[in-house]
Amino acid sequence: MRIFISIVSHRHHDVIINLGTIKALSKYDEITVVCRDNDPVGKLKRYCDKYNAHYLANGHEQGFSANNNANYMYCKFELGMTEDDYFLLLNPDVFITKRNILQLIAALKHGDINLGVANLYLDREEMVHDDNIRLYPKFSSFVKTYLLNDRSTMVNRRKGLAKNKQYWASCAFLVVKADVYNQLNGLDERYYMYCEDIDFSFRANKAGYPLQYLEQVKAVHFRRCASKQFMSKYFFWHVQSVFKYSFSKKQETALTSRLEYQNRYKK
Repeated sequence: MRIFISIVSHRHHDVIINLGTIKALSKYDEITVVCRDNDPVGKLKRYCDKYNAHYLANGHEQGFSANNNANYMYCKFELGMTEDDYFLLLNPDVFITKRNILQLIAALKHGDINLGVANLYLDREEMVHDDNIRLYPKFSSFVKTYLLNDRSTMVNRRKGLAKNKQYWASCAFLVVKADVYNQLNGLDERYYMYCEDIDFSFRANKAGYPLQYLEQVKAVHFRRCASKQFMSKYFFWHVQSVFKYSFSKKQETALTSRLEYQNRYKK
């Protein structure tokens, strides 16, 4: 069992270097890190080279879904990732300690996890949970959350997750069995950024792969919440994705067929 970790940098080079997550992950034989630079920066390449991470520079900017799908294909076709390995989507602003890396490896060695989410916090003291696990939203939920700070879809998971409810998880720290990611044709690239994780969780659940909570695997997410900056490009990306998710037909497979999905990488 190997774990292939996908990190996408969009001018996050200083965050990645200062947090030292790639450095920490590089010490484990079971882990391979692939870092795709959406806006190439020389010092990030040097950092990745130093800690044996695979550095991939984009020729042009791509969205979050396309970048992670490309990393998956690189792991599969260039690095020999098999269907029994794991593909882990990891935000560049996530920090994980040695103890929790070992917890992650131990949890995945059992082989019974298809879609797993880590227990994320917003602080190193592990006092404040990140809202990376939520109930599925309606369109009204997005509006009320933004305008009224409504938290009805947020989950208080201090006592674990209720088994009678369905959840989605953000891609800040999402573990997917490699074969499952392939079956679902990866992230839907209609979403440039935001809501691709809701869609992916929805399709995974429909295919029989409900979200599994890795409560003992903890990490810190130093999120910026750029989409809340009114009239910013992140805000518009978020709004576009909300409309796509809310009003387009929910598909059990991504828009791109598996054959197109794989051939695009091979080209």
